[in-house]
Amino acid sequence: MAEHRTRPVSRVKPATVFSTVAVGAVTASVVAAGGPAMAEPDYPSWSEIEQAKQNEQTKQAEIARVAELLTGLQQAADAAVQASMMADEAWRVAIDERDRAADRERTLGQQADEADAVAEISKMRAGLLAAHLAKTAGNDLTTELVFSGDDTQKLLEQLGMASQLGRQANDVYEQAMADRNTADALRGQAAEAAAERERLAALAETRADEARAAADAANAAVAAQEQKSEELYAQLASLKDTTAELERQRAEGQAREAAEAAAAAAAAAAAEAAAAAAAAQQPAAPAPAGGSVGEPAPAPAPAPAPPDSGAVEAAIWFASQQLGEPYVLGGAGPDVWDCSGLTKVSYANAGIYIGTHSATNQYYTLAARGLAVPVWQIQRGDLLFWGSGGDYYHVAIYLGGGRILEAPREGVPVREYFIWGSPSAAARPAG
Repeated sequence: MAEHRTRPVSRVKPATVFSTVAVGAVTASVVAAGGPAMAEPDYPSWSEIEQAKQNEQTKQAEIARVAELLTGLQQAADAAVQASMMADEAWRVAIDERDRAADRERTLGQQADEADAVAEISKMRAGLLAAHLAKTAGNDLTTELVFSGDDTQKLLEQLGMASQLGRQANDVYEQAMADRNTADALRGQAAEAAAERERLAALAETRADEARAAADAANAAVAAQEQKSEELYAQLASLKDTTAELERQRAEGQAREAAEAAAAAAAAAAAEAAAAAAAAQQPAAPAPAGGSVGEPAPAPAPAPAPPDSGAVEAAIWFASQQLGEPYVLGGAGPDVWDCSGLTKVSYANAGIYIGTHSATNQYYTLAARGLAVPVWQIQRGDLLFWGSGGDYYHVAIYLGGGRILEAPREGVPVREYFIWGSPSAAARPAG
């Protein structure tokens, strides 16, 4: 993608915790623009915390209440972040479609120009033949035929030539008309392509506005989560006689463990489903009769080819050089990135084209080459995709050991992180 929209980088401190384990369950709760506002939770006061510490049962109830509020804040932030990622990908897809329409407009315009030139040449040929025919087979030839005397052979030859010229002129005329119709049709198609490109350009502008609003909402949700959770962690620490930092670290560790467990459970479920589907497709062998046996079961699908380690390391090396650089929607270097811009340029550095500047396009480009792999069989260098229903809103490079390298979202720079949420697809560019 040749251009990108630059949004002002938020000064909001990015979330320390970014676990989207529960995103799927809370996405529907994200408030759409213009929708009803969510009720403000009932946060405990410090006096309530001090009172709760006087009674063990009340203290435990207050601990549970604070933990629930922290979870709710994290889920709201995660849902807003996911909505922002989805809005960013919608913009990338719109830009992709606009650029394809522009390419089609240019191609049709060039074809129309070439067809116009051919039509003009055909028109000139037809005119020259018509003029020659008029000179050879006009009124002079008729007069000569009437007063020819004995020289009829010469006149017959002239008539034959005139007839041949007439047929040739007719053919040239028909060709000239066909060439003109072709040129006009191509010009009309070019005009339609221009209108479509303008429509898609306007749609891309709308998607950019939506992405900007979603990013602002995500930053606001993360800021609220950070602001409120800071006090809640302090209250929790007071109730449990620990420190706020310890409670935060404990929550982060639990979030990471929950994400890893969710990813492992999803992978195991998918593997089990795939094995069951493969078993269901194999016909049962009939019982031997008369010494005969049933047809052999079909061979299982071949395992994905292992990745080219040289290409993998070249891509990862390039991506790792961008760690800490800012996320900008549409960024594809040299010092700003978004998710699919980072993966595209990183693998281009390894000499591999993985698709356009879109997570969705990259998955389908690689899948069309037979390079999609099951999520539970991922290896270092594979791409992980987040999304559902065939639409993917985020892509990252898998590093191994449950970690990824990604350009996550506005306000969070390129980073190495654990696998968050539940990636729904994977592909092996270097396979």
